[in-house]
Amino acid sequence: MLISHLLNTQRYFGRGILVGATPCGNYAFWGYFLMGRSAQSQNRLFVQDHHDIHIAFKTPPSGDISLIFYPPIIHQDPHVIITNGSQTQVIAQALNKKESFYQALQTQSFEPDSPHFTPRISALIQLKDQGFSYQMSLIKALRGANTLVCSRYFYDYESLPGRGHFLHTYAHDATPLPSFCGEPKQIAIPPNLEEFGAQIWQHLDPTYKVALCVQSMHVHTHQVQTLIFNKDT
Repeated sequence: MLISHLLNTQRYFGRGILVGATPCGNYAFWGYFLMGRSAQSQNRLFVQDHHDIHIAFKTPPSGDISLIFYPPIIHQDPHVIITNGSQTQVIAQALNKKESFYQALQTQSFEPDSPHFTPRISALIQLKDQGFSYQMSLIKALRGANTLVCSRYFYDYESLPGRGHFLHTYAHDATPLPSFCGEPKQIAIPPNLEEFGAQIWQHLDPTYKVALCVQSMHVHTHQVQTLIFNKDT
């Protein structure tokens, strides 16, 4: 499905990860976006440090920022790590110890932001001699009558030219916010990074969207291109 069509199906996605291959198969594309309903969430923007992406604040923040301040995209050759929280560093540390994406995320749980209990979403891109593969993970709360339990889901994909997947935190806009359900959504990947970024940014709800970063990497040369979109900057 076209990214623009998917983004038009609801107003609020929370945070989103998109990964896929261009139609020619020579480039890996990925993107990460922030949306926010509170003033604190809307106060953020993306900044670039070489190829890594970090969150900064437009004005000095107040209160607890532990759940909204983290590095969403980290390059750790031959991997790229994308997440919506502190699990970025957990995955990076696990890879340094020769542990797996799965092992790293077995130590993680959903966010403690009652009443929403926001899922933790993550992706790991691995470059190979020919093409690339990627893993995605959703860690969310399952609600019982008087308790919450943690449920972890993992998905493995080989790159397929012109195709990718989209994983986001919330099923729709409500209070409390309902968690994403099901497998990451299949998306069509356009041929150039500018179009990829525009399809996402232009179709995120203007009231809620905060920031977007899209990147491309040539699967043979590993050359990286980055585009950042920040609201009101």
